[in-house]
Amino acid sequence: MTSFFIDQLFIQQEYQEGNLPFVGTHVIEKIDLETGEKLPPSVNKKILEGSFSTKLTVRCDGRKVRVEGNPSRWQRVDNLFGLRTIDECVSVYNNILKQLDLPPFTKTTRFHHRQTPDGKSSSLIGNGAEITLIDWTRNHEIGKGREQSFIRGLSSMQIGRARKPKLYPDGNTCNWGEASTWSMTKLYNKAVELKRHLKKAEKNSNQKDDNILTYIKNIIEYCEEKGVVREEHSLRQTMLKRYNLNWYGVVKETDFVEHIQDIENAMKTIHISHDEHETIADQLLNHSIVKSRQAANSTQSYAILWQQGMDLRQMLSDSQFYEHKARLKKIGIDIGQKFDVSRLCPTLKRSEVIEVKSLSIPAWYKMPVVETSNILPFKAYA
Repeated sequence: MTSFFIDQLFIQQEYQEGNLPFVGTHVIEKIDLETGEKLPPSVNKKILEGSFSTKLTVRCDGRKVRVEGNPSRWQRVDNLFGLRTIDECVSVYNNILKQLDLPPFTKTTRFHHRQTPDGKSSSLIGNGAEITLIDWTRNHEIGKGREQSFIRGLSSMQIGRARKPKLYPDGNTCNWGEASTWSMTKLYNKAVELKRHLKKAEKNSNQKDDNILTYIKNIIEYCEEKGVVREEHSLRQTMLKRYNLNWYGVVKETDFVEHIQDIENAMKTIHISHDEHETIADQLLNHSIVKSRQAANSTQSYAILWQQGMDLRQMLSDSQFYEHKARLKKIGIDIGQKFDVSRLCPTLKRSEVIEVKSLSIPAWYKMPVVETSNILPFKAYA
C-alpha cells in the first residue's frame, strides 16, 4: 500500500444513548400521522470551510454523527499526495468534532446483532465508527505527453465485474462504474485537473498569494513533465459491508489491497503505445522544404485532394503542379502517380510502448501533517 493514499472518507458513528447536540443547517421534526408518534428528527448537513477553500460536511441528528470529505485535502493547497492511514484521516475528523462539542469517532471493539423485522436476516452492528465510503488513490508516471494515450488505451477494456468504461470527450478522464453503489474506478490527467483548480484559485481573492500560486504552478509543471495519471478507486457502502471493510478499528489498510487491483490487472494484460504523428505540412516545414506555414498548408491541401482521387493536373497550371510535386517528392509523396492507399506515405513520427512508474515525491513537496491541519481554523460555510 506504499503508493496508495486515502483521497476521500465518509464515516459515521451511532450513539444509542443519544442526547448529542444537533449539527446541521436546519432540523426537520417528524410525526407519524396515523399514530401521532414522534419520529426521530432529520438534520441536513453543515458545510465547514477551511483554508484554501477546502470543505468538509458534518451532520448530527442527536444520535448519529457523520463526516464526509477529503481529509488529505483539508487545510491544504493541494493533494497530489495524501494521508496513507485511516487513523490519520480519523484524527483530522476528530479534531473537528471536538470543536463542535461532538464525541470522537472510536474504534470498533465488539459487535452485537441489530434487531430486525420478522423474516429479515440479522445484521451486525459495532460499537465504533463505520466507514461508508473510502477512496484509495495513487499516481502513475507515464511520461510527458503520453497521458491521453495511456487513458485511451485502458478505456478499451472492461474491468472488475464487467464494468464498462466511460471515456470523456477530451480524452483526459475515464470512469468505470460511475453510478455504481459497489465501486467506481477512475483514471484522469492530473495536470489538467490542477489547471482547472488554478483558474478558480486565481479568481478567488483569498488565494491570490503569490507564493501559493507559484507553488501550485510548480506542481502542475511537475505533473506535466512526468506525465502524471491519477488512479482512484472509490469503494462504496454496499461493497464495504459485503467484505467487512466497513468497521473502523477492525479493518486494516492491507485488507483493501485485493479490492483495488483492477487497473493493475488491466495493465498486465495489454501493452499501450504512444504514437506521435507529423502532418504533411509539418514535414515540409521541419525539412526546410518551404519557408512559411502558409506555403506548407497550401501544398498539404493539394496532397489531401490527390489522396481523395482528384486529378491535380486538371486543377493547377503546369508551373503550380510541378512546384507542389517537387516539394512533396522530397518527403516521399509523388502526386504525379495515381494515388494508391497501400502506398500511403506514413506520417507516424515515433511509436513506443508506454512505461508506467510510481510517481516519486519531489523534495520540495509539502506532505500533509495531521497536527498542522488540526490547529488551523475553519468556519461554517452553510
